[in-house]
Amino acid sequence: MKQTETEGTGETAPESSPEPIPRARRRDRPTGPNSLPALRPGGASRPTETGPAIATLDIGRGEPPEHVFRRLLGAYLGGAREFVLRERPRISPTTREVVRTFCRRTRQPEILSDEGGLLRLRDLAYDSPVSLPQRIERMGRLVVEFHRESVDAWARLPLGEDGYWERRDDEIDREAWYIQRLAALRLGAEGPNTTHLGTWTVARSLERIADHAVTLGETGRRLVELPNGVGPITPLKQFHRQAMEHLEGVLAVTDGSGANDLLDMGEALMASGRALSERLLPAVNGIMTPPATAAAVARILESIQRTIAYSQDIAQVVLDRSLAFVASEEGEGARPPVPAI
Repeated sequence: MKQTETEGTGETAPESSPEPIPRARRRDRPTGPNSLPALRPGGASRPTETGPAIATLDIGRGEPPEHVFRRLLGAYLGGAREFVLRERPRISPTTREVVRTFCRRTRQPEILSDEGGLLRLRDLAYDSPVSLPQRIERMGRLVVEFHRESVDAWARLPLGEDGYWERRDDEIDREAWYIQRLAALRLGAEGPNTTHLGTWTVARSLERIADHAVTLGETGRRLVELPNGVGPITPLKQFHRQAMEHLEGVLAVTDGSGANDLLDMGEALMASGRALSERLLPAVNGIMTPPATAAAVARILESIQRTIAYSQDIAQVVLDRSLAFVASEEGEGARPPVPAI
C-alpha cells in the first residue's frame, strides 16, 4: 500500500489529510450480551489480555472507499481484533467490496455477521508460533528476492502484465502489516519496549522497499523499449546490486559498530547515486537522452536511492538498540547482547 515519502529522508509521511469524513447519524448504543464495549478516543477499545479490542467505524454517506480501507487498516495495525462497520440505512455494496479487499490483503480476518446496517469482522490470526525476529528475517529475504527479480526481468520477457508486480507487492504488504500488528499488540500488553518499536519500524521500511521493487519492475521494462534506453541499463543494474548488498548487510548486522559501518556505506552509496545521475542525465556516452528515456532513468535512480535510504533506517534501528543497551549497562552490570532485527 503506497504512502507519500518525505523527499530526501527515506522517511514516510501520510498522505495529506482529507476533509473530515461525515459520520453516520448517532444512534443509541445497544445493550445486552451482544452490545459493544465502551470505546476509547479514536474508535477502538484498548487491547487486553482477557478480551479482544473492538474497532468501530461509522461509514459516512458518500465516504470514498479508499478512506474506509485506510481506516480499517489503521485499526488492524493498531491491534484491533474485531471490527464493526456501521452504515445507514444499510451496508452498501461498495463497503462490502472494501471489506472483501481488506480480508484478502490482510491475514485471516473473517466476516462474522452482516445484517442491515452493521457488519462485523474478527481476526483469526491474533498470534503466531513464529517469533517476530524470524518473521522479519523471512520478510527481508522476500524483499531482496523481489527486488532482484524485478531488475532481472528487464532482460527477459515482460512479467508486468496483468498486475504481476502489484500482486507480488500485496504478498509482502500482508506480511509487513501482520508483523506491525503483532508488534503493536505486544506494545499494548507490555508497555514501552524498544525491541517491539524497532520491529515495527523495520517492517514498515521493508514494506516501502518492496514498493520500489514494483517501480523498478514496471519502469525498467519500459526503459529497455525506449530510444537509447539500453545504454543506461548496465550502470543502473550495478548500482542496484550495490544497494541490495547494502540491504543484506543491514538485515544481518547485530552490533552497533557494524551498524555504523553500514550507515557510512549507505551515505557513500547515496553520493554514488547522485554522481551516476549527473553522468546518465541528460546524455549517455555523449548521445542526448530523449525526454521519456531520461524520465525513466531518473525514476529508476530515485527508487534505488529510496531503497538505500530505507535500508539506512533499518541500520539506525540496530544502532539505537545498541546505544540503549550501553546506557543501561551502567546500572545493570553486564551488557546484554543486541537482539537480532
